[in-house]
Amino acid sequence: MKVLGLTCGRKNSNTEILVKEALMGAEETGAEVEIVRLLDLKIKPCTGCNSCVIDLMEKGGSGKCVIKDDDLAFIDEKIMECDGFILGSPIYEKMPQGLLKVLNDRFGPSHDMAIRLIAKKIREEKGITKGTGPDERAFKPRVASLIAVGGSDWTTLALPLLNIFTLPFQMKVVDQILVDWTALPATVLLNDKAIERARKSGRHVAESLKNPVEEAAYIGEQGMCPVCHTKVLHIEGSTSKVVCATCGVIGTLKVNGDKVEFVLTEEEAKHSHMLLSGKFMHVEDMGRTLAPKPGMDTIPQKLEKYKSYLKFSKP
Repeated sequence: MKVLGLTCGRKNSNTEILVKEALMGAEETGAEVEIVRLLDLKIKPCTGCNSCVIDLMEKGGSGKCVIKDDDLAFIDEKIMECDGFILGSPIYEKMPQGLLKVLNDRFGPSHDMAIRLIAKKIREEKGITKGTGPDERAFKPRVASLIAVGGSDWTTLALPLLNIFTLPFQMKVVDQILVDWTALPATVLLNDKAIERARKSGRHVAESLKNPVEEAAYIGEQGMCPVCHTKVLHIEGSTSKVVCATCGVIGTLKVNGDKVEFVLTEEEAKHSHMLLSGKFMHVEDMGRTLAPKPGMDTIPQKLEKYKSYLKFSKP
């Protein structure tokens, strides 16, 4: 079993220290470990061309990105090789490091498990043997641990957004760690509790891989959502609907004294974006959204107004 650590922080500073500590825990439990520093990579932003999804869903192809002159293929290969994944990021302005979001955008649609399964089915039904289909390693069950490090308590979007990175890969998150009030370089080394917690997390990732992934237990802090354990909920206007900001399930809030509970039915839980059932529902929704609309033939003429408006300021 192989455990990959991806650290999005500075060299030898707090996030990297905790990711390495977690990898040490995985290694002592019998895992082969490897680490990648995101800041060592060149990752270009997604252009939104949709070529990856078209290749998968119309041709049963591999969904490879058309951008070739960066390191996306390198980190993609590392993730495909691993069985366990440890992701760590410092938190800037309440959110993880920006380059991780860029990487997330590039992986999102092309690596969505539902879309890859559809591509695989297309190849089987049409008897396609030429070309390359979805990477078979993508369908391997994986587990993940998430580690966020913030300089204060401005970290409310930290773990939810780290969760989003694992979403397309269908990784099962088995632990989440948030370490606040750790701003100065390497000062997490003064926090014995955080160091031991990271080591425990790495051990748990490796131990979870010794049994079927679906049996892996979650050991992180329990959040409001019973599916993804996030604490961040979105209230739909003045209605009683409450949406999990991370996995998208819709439920209601139940207040009992000073305790608040996010209540879901079994049917509502199936809509979670973390589950294949929810991903397939999303694909169906997108199919309706992307269907041709009445009046689309008038768009080129209407667009001319915006093409000629202003010249872009440049350095």
